[in-house]
Amino acid sequence: MKKAKFFILILILLISSCAPSLKEIPQVPKEAIEAERLKQRKIALFTYFERKEKLNQVWYNLIVGSAPLCKKKIKPVYGFEIHDKEMYKEEDAKLLTEKFVLDKNPTVWYIHPNSPAFKAGLKINDKILKINDREVKDSRSAMEIIKKEKNLKLLVERNGELVELSMESLEGCSYEVELIFHESINAWAAPDEKVYVTTGLMRFVQSDEDLALVLGHELAHHVMGHITKKMGNIILGSLIDILIAITTGVDTQGTFQQLGALVYSKEFEREADYVGTYIAARGGYEVKNAAELWRRMAVEFPSAISDTFLATHPSSPERFLFI
Repeated sequence: MKKAKFFILILILLISSCAPSLKEIPQVPKEAIEAERLKQRKIALFTYFERKEKLNQVWYNLIVGSAPLCKKKIKPVYGFEIHDKEMYKEEDAKLLTEKFVLDKNPTVWYIHPNSPAFKAGLKINDKILKINDREVKDSRSAMEIIKKEKNLKLLVERNGELVELSMESLEGCSYEVELIFHESINAWAAPDEKVYVTTGLMRFVQSDEDLALVLGHELAHHVMGHITKKMGNIILGSLIDILIAITTGVDTQGTFQQLGALVYSKEFEREADYVGTYIAARGGYEVKNAAELWRRMAVEFPSAISDTFLATHPSSPERFLFI
């Protein structure tokens, strides 16, 4: 036994002596690591804005095309987006100055190519000084004016010169879209009257038509009042949970709240598929291959192929045949 331990010890020493010393591995300078980190961060930021631009372009077409469906949920639409340096972390703001003009005043970073803003002559990186003769100091105060006014008169600074522009709005659905950093392939309509889209979904969609179908589906949830109805079901379920707890002392652990969320879920989704396809068509997108999107979703999420009682969405085969 002692001999065996001795030979094992000798073997370990031999292996250790043959292994390269950690001191021999070249060390990467901290400056080089930091430079590469900043380079990757810049690529990530610029890619985010490219995806956000694509998202905004499709969203604009949908909310303008579907304005008659939104009834009282209407806002003036001009087709441009603004930002200022206070909206970003200091490091990100510095990186973004390689692509945009960033200032305390709002500057233009996006213009839809067929919008009132484009036709009025607004340009990327224009710095907005006044809106309808009112001075603006940041993007938030500017947006408060823009979302209420049906006509705009802008005073902008462009390459050191002052330029006056006027534009008349179009009507559009008042719901907003927001792109968030997340790897999941997802989009959802939220109670705050927004539609959230992940960067993972933006990688997944293969065309503007695909994106229009997804956004149309989520916009349909708002247009058809599904979010309000679903929240009502959840509140009712919560009240039942509370009532049972008070009268019997039994903790239902939110069972009825969860069941409330499922009431009519499939029906809502079917309606959103149908109305969403119509919304995409109203936005000017070809929808004859709409069902192919759900086939690709089925490949990405195989569990969606099977139908179960508690599933909140129709199964992929059902969706394909329905559309």
